[in-house]
Amino acid sequence: MLRHGQIQGHKTKRFIGQTDTPLDETGVTQALFWKNAFSQIQFDKIYSSSLARCQDTADLIRPGKKITIDARLNEINMGTWDGESFNHIKESRPELFQQRGEQIESFKPPGGESFNDLKNRVSPFFEDLGQNLKSPTLVITHSGVIRVMICHYLGMEPKQLLDVKLGYSHLFLLGNN
Repeated sequence: MLRHGQIQGHKTKRFIGQTDTPLDETGVTQALFWKNAFSQIQFDKIYSSSLARCQDTADLIRPGKKITIDARLNEINMGTWDGESFNHIKESRPELFQQRGEQIESFKPPGGESFNDLKNRVSPFFEDLGQNLKSPTLVITHSGVIRVMICHYLGMEPKQLLDVKLGYSHLFLLGNN
């Protein structure tokens, strides 16, 4: 699992779920780093979320290679909060912001999904992938997806998902043993 490269506007802490935010210059450089690092690996398949930041990362890593788009790999749906700054939500909806902090795994922003919902959406993808994995496969996705799956695979409580620290373009290796 590879998190997409750094995005434009990353310095403002926002709820960036399914907002289609493009890579910035650093994000492009990060993807090109992985292109070089992966140059000797023949991936059987490359999967990407349907959001441009993941597809662009995939295209930079393997230009011209078929990328399989799977919307189950999309980031958590933040509903009406999507694209809003943390500070704006904290000031305008303090009770909901606090509730999210206390119940991170089950809280749904208005019109959005919870991390439990996200896990239920992405788990079947990874279960299918694990059953059919025969050679190296690259999955380019988002921090929320990676966090819920790491919690799942490591047996961590879902409420611990924000304990999983990851930056843009971080790689996580999964085995099928």
